[in-house]
Amino acid sequence: MFARKAPVTASLAAISLAITVLGFAPPSQGAEDATARPTSSERETGRKAYEEIIKVYGIYEDQSLQDYVNAIGQNLLSHSPMAGAEFHFTVLDTDDFNAFATEGGYIYVHRGLMAYLNSEAELAAVVGHEIGHVTARHMAKRKVQSLLANIAVTAAAIMSRSQAAAQLANLGGTAWLTGYSREQESEADRLGIEYAAKTGYRPEAAADVFRIFQAQERFERDRAKAEHRDPHLYHGVFSDHPAPDARMIQSIKVAANFAPAEGQGIENRDEYLHRIDGLPFGSSKRQGIMRENRFYHAELGISLAFPSGWIVENEPTRLLARSPNGDSMMQMMGDARPDKLSPREFLIKNLQSSSLTSGEELKIDGFDAYTVVDRHGSPFDEGSGPVRWVAIYKDKSVYLFAGASRSSSNLVPAADRVFVSVAESFRRMRASEYPLGEPYRLKLLRATAQTRMGEVAKSVPLQRKEDYPQETLRLLNALYPKGEPKEGQFFKTVQ
Repeated sequence: MFARKAPVTASLAAISLAITVLGFAPPSQGAEDATARPTSSERETGRKAYEEIIKVYGIYEDQSLQDYVNAIGQNLLSHSPMAGAEFHFTVLDTDDFNAFATEGGYIYVHRGLMAYLNSEAELAAVVGHEIGHVTARHMAKRKVQSLLANIAVTAAAIMSRSQAAAQLANLGGTAWLTGYSREQESEADRLGIEYAAKTGYRPEAAADVFRIFQAQERFERDRAKAEHRDPHLYHGVFSDHPAPDARMIQSIKVAANFAPAEGQGIENRDEYLHRIDGLPFGSSKRQGIMRENRFYHAELGISLAFPSGWIVENEPTRLLARSPNGDSMMQMMGDARPDKLSPREFLIKNLQSSSLTSGEELKIDGFDAYTVVDRHGSPFDEGSGPVRWVAIYKDKSVYLFAGASRSSSNLVPAADRVFVSVAESFRRMRASEYPLGEPYRLKLLRATAQTRMGEVAKSVPLQRKEDYPQETLRLLNALYPKGEPKEGQFFKTVQ
């Protein structure tokens, strides 16, 4: 399974259930069930999961790209033991660096992963791997029903007092759920390479994908150190998962067993790059856009600002922000507005805490709001520190803010004024601001003898220090850390 956050992220997904399922990984031996097909129970589980997954991430609305990925997937499937079975291949509208599969033959590729791939052969390696998870019946073995039950949570459930503390604690680093075993990931890697090679793709492309992982990991470690946080590393969370370099070495060994026939070894680099030309990079319009320190969500018609220099990113159900030195954390979540509860009643009911203080009614851009401090629940002060909560009612939605830092002498977060000011910056978008809610997009250029990534980076809209424009462009083009594009070669930039 693929699972890693792309280097530059800032988005707020639609208000709905949260589902995260894990995706791509290394090779080992295992036996597919060559006669089995997805059972009716597995298909129904996959269908229900599909409904919840698209509520959170949304389908990327480019039918030509959806058709392209589906055609690749169906072709790979025809060279597997489940040829002829009904499979569904979907590109999700999220900037996560991820792909995954669920029961019943449902395969998902995140838009964010496609931005970093550089050929159709690499995409085939990813999709083939996920098909391998299905043909080897890995989901049935690990009971994906239980996984979905654990991770499908509503915003209201998250806001129970105990859950609130857990969610705030997760601001310090991504919380992953248990995925496949080492052996299952290894088997899926091996099968994916086999299916891709039999379809005619260059089997070594799987190793190229792992080189992308290596570069992402190297950059993520350096970035996390600069941002005073733990790195979001796939194998770093699962001790039984080998690092990308080990997977790359193993995939090269496996690929050697599948030398392409004469005239094969498909790469399709240029075709793939032209397919993703114009792909949103980072957040989509549906997810909301960060411009400097201000967040714009055109579809919801809202905007808010964070302090300059704060690191802001999105998970499917919340917008996250961290101070540069990591001593303050904040989140904003959205949910359906309750019909018969005021903002005050909403907070009291959902926090279910006996330690609420500093309650105050507010008007924020004309919207009814309420703020309160819970003296417990912060990930700071050994989990016993205070949390500032603000609930804002707008139209049929409630926007919930939570901020935590170390406690001050008066038992409120030390950064309490900052948290309140962020919530008070919440407002309707102005008509002139709607263009700011449009996403950044990939753009293809052809390199000349004079093309240098450092110079190209100066013209992209990722100008803030924390956006790392030069490093981002090199990661996008498999040139990290110091590579340059070859003369005449297409490469990706951002506009």
